[in-house]
Amino acid sequence: MKKTFLFFTLIYSFGISANDHLPENYSMYQTNFLFNCPEPEQCFAAFDKYMSAPEVAAEKFEVDFFAVQQNGWDDSTHGISWYFLDEDQYAKSGLIYTTSEAGRDFRKTMNDIGAEIISDTLTVHTVGVTLAGDATTNRVTLRWSHEVTDPAKFLPLWTKFAKSIEGYDWSANAYGLQSHYLGNNGNGISHEIWASFNSSQDALKFLSGMYGSAEFAKFSPQANKYSKFKRSYMEVSLKQYNPD
Repeated sequence: MKKTFLFFTLIYSFGISANDHLPENYSMYQTNFLFNCPEPEQCFAAFDKYMSAPEVAAEKFEVDFFAVQQNGWDDSTHGISWYFLDEDQYAKSGLIYTTSEAGRDFRKTMNDIGAEIISDTLTVHTVGVTLAGDATTNRVTLRWSHEVTDPAKFLPLWTKFAKSIEGYDWSANAYGLQSHYLGNNGNGISHEIWASFNSSQDALKFLSGMYGSAEFAKFSPQANKYSKFKRSYMEVSLKQYNPD
């Protein structure tokens, strides 16, 4: 069944915990919505209007509106990620979205445009490392989605690999791994690996360097024992709200 923004709601009564060894500015929970928008300018304008509504703006939620590129696995063209520091902030966001006039107006506008929700997930940061820059400068992100069958073996293996390529001139400014808590949509995805950069040029240099490295040649066959690769794509941030 086609999902529309009429049913784009947040679950806001779910108590869970995240990794407590992350940098202080990393969010505890993330809600991630990928959607197809036939009129990108109108979709962005509708969301920007929602974020400017007094009841929303007053909460200073950290949010990223981004374009999805090199996505060959579904019809997603854009995405919105919300970054919450705790359960209370998550709950407040859901309450405002579902009950406010601004939320109702946004959902109606998106439905009228013909926007369609493709995926809706709740994730937590399991690993997060920032080597350079911050959210305002690292605006291009590469993502790899995996179905991890043995996290206890995969996570230390991946962490060791990620650490081993930090010193290259093509390395990412920031990287991490998120665990899916809700909303895998039946696709089996359990974890998201990400790497962020200043530009798409830097992201492409990273891909060439990483896939051609001796470290990846060693890591890949080992990782395949404990995970199944599902998809990959690029996110390009179009506007960040209250970046931390």
